Amino acid sequence: MEKIDTLLDYIAWRGDIPLSTGGFNDVDALIFTQLSYLDFGGIVPADFSGKITLAAAWEKFRSARDFSERKNVGLVINPLSVDLLEAAAKSVRFSDVALSGFVDKFDGSAEEQFCALVFSFDGRHFVAFRGTDDTIVGWKEDFNLAFKDKVAAQVDAAGYLSSFLDEERAHGEIFVGGHSKGGNLAIFSVSELSAEKFSRIKRIYNFDGPGFSKEKISSSGFEKLRPLVKSFFPHLSIVGQLFEHFDEFSVVESSGQFLMQHDPFTWAVRGPSFVFKESLDEKSEYFSRTFNGWLEKIQDGKRDQFVDAVFSVIGATKNGSLSALHADSLRSSAAMLVAFKALDDDTRKAVAQIAGEFIKEAGKNLSQGKGLKSV
Repeated sequence: MEKIDTLLDYIAWRGDIPLSTGGFNDVDALIFTQLSYLDFGGIVPADFSGKITLAAAWEKFRSARDFSERKNVGLVINPLSVDLLEAAAKSVRFSDVALSGFVDKFDGSAEEQFCALVFSFDGRHFVAFRGTDDTIVGWKEDFNLAFKDKVAAQVDAAGYLSSFLDEERAHGEIFVGGHSKGGNLAIFSVSELSAEKFSRIKRIYNFDGPGFSKEKISSSGFEKLRPLVKSFFPHLSIVGQLFEHFDEFSVVESSGQFLMQHDPFTWAVRGPSFVFKESLDEKSEYFSRTFNGWLEKIQDGKRDQFVDAVFSVIGATKNGSLSALHADSLRSSAAMLVAFKALDDDTRKAVAQIAGEFIKEAGKNLSQGKGLKSV
C-alpha cells in the first residue's frame, strides 16, 4: 500500500486555513474526538462558562509537572495523540479553538469510565465524548452494553449534553461526536434530548463506535436520529460491528492490521476528507454476523452472567489497566487460570457453554458460505 496521509499530515496541509473560512469537516471532527483521550484535568475548566484556547492548553499540558504521566496514554490509545495536540495548538486552524467543560469520571463500583469536553470555534460547538481508555473498568462497561438498557456513561453523557445546551453561550451549530464508545455515547446522548434541544443539533459523528440493540435502534426515539448521524468505520471494523447500527455509513481505508484499524491514526486522509472504500472487509462482515448472531441467542440473564464471570477472572490479576495486564502478562495469566478454576461449577459450565455457542455460530457462517478463506 502506498503511503497514506494521516491526521498529522492533514494539519500540516490544512493548518494555515482558519476554521472560520476553511469550513468544518469530518476530519476536523475526528481530530476533536481523538484529543478527548488526553488528560486535561486542571488545565481545561470543568465548567462550561470558563474556557482556555487549545494553544494555551498545550502550553500548560507540556509544562505540567506530571507531563510524563499525562503523555502516557496507555496501551490502546496511540501516543501520537500528544503530537496531534501540539500540531493542532501550533496551527492557525485550531490554536484559537476554546476548550471547556472537561469532565473525567471513573467509578469502579458503578463500572463507569466517562470523559467529555467541548470545543468551541467560530460560534459553533463540538461536544466530544471520550471512547474506551486503558482501564479494565472501561472495557467492562463496553461489554455491559450487551445486556443493560443503559450504562452509567450513557446516562452521564445525556446529562452532560443537556446541561451544555442550557448554557447561554450554547448557540449556533452544535455537533456531537466520539470515537469508539464515544460514538455510542454521542448517539445516545442526543436520543435523550427534549424536542427543543434536539432541534439544535446539527450533526452526530460516530467513529467506529459500537451500536445498540435491535429494539433500540429501530425505536421511534432513535429513528429520528437517522438524518443526523454520520458513521465512519475502517475497512476492517471490529469494535464498530458490535451490536446494531443504522444502515447508512462510510467505510474508510486504513493502513492498520486487523484490530489496529480501530486507531484513527491509521485512517487515510486526502485533502479535507477521508479515503473511502466501497464496502467493509469480508472479515469484518464475518465477525459482525458471528458475534451479533451469537448474542441474539443468549438469554439476557446469561449475558450478564457471562460478562461478570469473564471480568471477575480478569479482576483476579489486581491490574486496573490493559497496560498493567500486558506488562505483567505471565503472572496475570497464572492468576486468571486460578480464578477461572475457582468459579463455581454452574458459572464455569455457563461460560464454557456460551463460548461454545460462539464457536458454533462461527462454524455455521463458514459452512453456509458466509465465511472467509482465512479468518
